[in-house]
Amino acid sequence: MKYDFESVIPRKGTGSTKWDHVTMRVSNPDALPLWVADSDFRCPEPVVEAVRRRAAHPIYGYAYVPEEFYQVTADWLKKRHGWQVDQEWVLFCPGVVPALAMAVQVFTEPGDEVIIQRPVYHPFTNVVTESSRRVSSNSLVYRDGQYHIDFEDFERRAASPRAKVFLLCNPHNPVGRVWTEEELIRLVRICVRNRVLIVSDEIHADLVYPGYSHRVLAHVAFKWADQIITCHAPSKTFNIPGLAASSVIISDPRVRKRMEQALSAIHMNVPNAFAMEAYRAAYSQCEDYLEQQISYLQDNISYVETCLRQMPGIRLVRPQATYLLWLDCTGMGLKGEEVTGFFVEEAALAVNPGSLFGPEGECFVRMNIACPREILRQAMSQLKNAYEKRRNVI
Repeated sequence: MKYDFESVIPRKGTGSTKWDHVTMRVSNPDALPLWVADSDFRCPEPVVEAVRRRAAHPIYGYAYVPEEFYQVTADWLKKRHGWQVDQEWVLFCPGVVPALAMAVQVFTEPGDEVIIQRPVYHPFTNVVTESSRRVSSNSLVYRDGQYHIDFEDFERRAASPRAKVFLLCNPHNPVGRVWTEEELIRLVRICVRNRVLIVSDEIHADLVYPGYSHRVLAHVAFKWADQIITCHAPSKTFNIPGLAASSVIISDPRVRKRMEQALSAIHMNVPNAFAMEAYRAAYSQCEDYLEQQISYLQDNISYVETCLRQMPGIRLVRPQATYLLWLDCTGMGLKGEEVTGFFVEEAALAVNPGSLFGPEGECFVRMNIACPREILRQAMSQLKNAYEKRRNVI
């Protein structure tokens, strides 16, 4: 099936966080939304049809997790990532962030340290601090236009007697790194030596560009898989985050039992009436959609890169995965909130401020380019005009 990523589908008035809630996040009501991480692409037709069929039945009662959930999850992970998963390892959870929060609650105590790698997706910080745990940031090193892991610092942090959990973003949001097998094995060895449990957020695992290969942590580090929790979901891949369905994969029965009991205790193990229909259709019928989407996103990235050549103060940290661009704005000579102010007020673009992902993100912004080219052209035109006006004023 040939999918259409070009058509602009109006989303205002649909209860969209990205389009309707944007005025709660930025001061400019006319800013074009390029912030929250969902796409402006129509969901694949098999997903739409599956939800439509379910909606046609006029009763929306309680749902349950069917056996197909475990089967299609295992099939997808084996086909796309070469990871052989036993179905009994798989748990249902409404989302990856709730799974991260639950893991922190279950496997740490107040005052314990949780290692994260800033600049990183901001809920990584929130699930730690809002649970009265302490953030231990193994800050990534920005060098030669790309991000790298400071292993010496990671070693010191993991050795702390209060360090209990490491939240890994794999691939990394927002910097777009696809971690190599060597990097992942080195991280795991350090955690194993120090008895630090690893929770790997792999929600962007499917959105990896040619030339790079996503490595499922629990697969490449199979010798130590009993110390790894993997979080996966079709939500970014097929643009269905609003249907709230993800998987938590844990091979160690003791760890899995604790997580399962915690999810059950607060009824986070029950899906909504439409989630399972969409989940099943996405993983069993929509691989062609993913391939076409990756190709379209590649062209979007190249388009932005070409446009930015005319704006030397803004540098693209070219992503190896995800549809989120991390823009280095240090060359503009602006500080802190001035960077976001330029994008929101002068360019009328709603982007995420880099500082949201940690102090290491100051003078950066995150921009979502999962949208039709027409929207992206408008965005880059607004950015170029604002950039030239500022340069002329200076």
